[in-house]
Amino acid sequence: MKMNMNFFVNTKVITGVDCVKNNAVKLGSYGDKCLIVTGRSSAKKCGALDDVISALGETGVKYEIYDKICQNPTVESCFDAGQLAYEIKADFILGIGGGSPLDASKAIAVIAANPYISEEKLYAMEWAQQPLPVIAVGTTAGTGSEVTSVAVITNSKGFKKSFRNDLTYPVLSLGDPNYTLSLSDSFTRSTAVDALAHCVESFFNRSANDISKIYAVAGVRKLLKVFEKISADGTENLTLEDREELYNASLLGGLAIAITGTAFPHALGYFLTENYGIAHGTACAVFVNDFVDYNTDVKPELTAEFFDEIRFSKDEFKALVSAITPGINVSLSDEDIKNLSVRWENNAALKRNWGVVDTAFINTLLKKLF
Repeated sequence: MKMNMNFFVNTKVITGVDCVKNNAVKLGSYGDKCLIVTGRSSAKKCGALDDVISALGETGVKYEIYDKICQNPTVESCFDAGQLAYEIKADFILGIGGGSPLDASKAIAVIAANPYISEEKLYAMEWAQQPLPVIAVGTTAGTGSEVTSVAVITNSKGFKKSFRNDLTYPVLSLGDPNYTLSLSDSFTRSTAVDALAHCVESFFNRSANDISKIYAVAGVRKLLKVFEKISADGTENLTLEDREELYNASLLGGLAIAITGTAFPHALGYFLTENYGIAHGTACAVFVNDFVDYNTDVKPELTAEFFDEIRFSKDEFKALVSAITPGINVSLSDEDIKNLSVRWENNAALKRNWGVVDTAFINTLLKKLF
């Protein structure tokens, strides 16, 4: 069978301890002024913000800080930061954090270059000017946003909505596993299972090819090795090497979905975050085992290939996913499920699944789980 090796990634990736400090000169190659985009405290707590400021100082790059990005960033905050970047004449955007600041940085880069753009045109990618360059400094192990062009931003109606464009790949991504050492147990677990969901959803995807499958399998293998340690000893005993494995697996998951996009666990997980405040990774991961069962029915040969490649049995895999995924307490009535139906109409991620994932299937699954 002819191989499909099609892929495009427009990001220079540098990882390892002290990678920000050791590559300060690269930050100066994108301009003389930047807007640093972060959350309220995580970039400070893990040391990434101090490292970035020190590195910018070495190269003489001036900066201002926008630290109002919350979990599941809003389009309003992106417009606020984009206007600031425009006013200070920023040459590039430097995002520090997990998926929220990094995704927001991509939207902010578009708005800074197109300060009068509407929300509709932002999502429709009707941009008169190219976005500013984005540099990503990752501080969690799950999002993969460092190597994707995707920005998931909560729109003005309160729904998570994404866009992806080759122009919004970060030009440079720096990942120091030291920054993940300060993550809490729940955050470590939630981000790790987000990375797993990326890998699994990419593998069982109509858009998958030989390259994306290699990324996905490699990511799952790394994750499961660390998941076994977490299951036995918890996250507090993870070593720096373990944290680095999680971070690298997260990048592999990002590289996989950069080719394929996600599938139904992500599509269905969004409402749990929007309506119930469930952490994004956890919200997606609660559907992973049912996603595997679904594909066992509709693509049995592909499922057999997956478990052969990851060197785990299906039962072992599902047990480990259940053990690692943080628990949630959500109950849905029939009326709740009915009201969610509008969310599945013309959903691109649902069309990437093998078989048919329709409202009837989703309603049955939601009744089973919640």
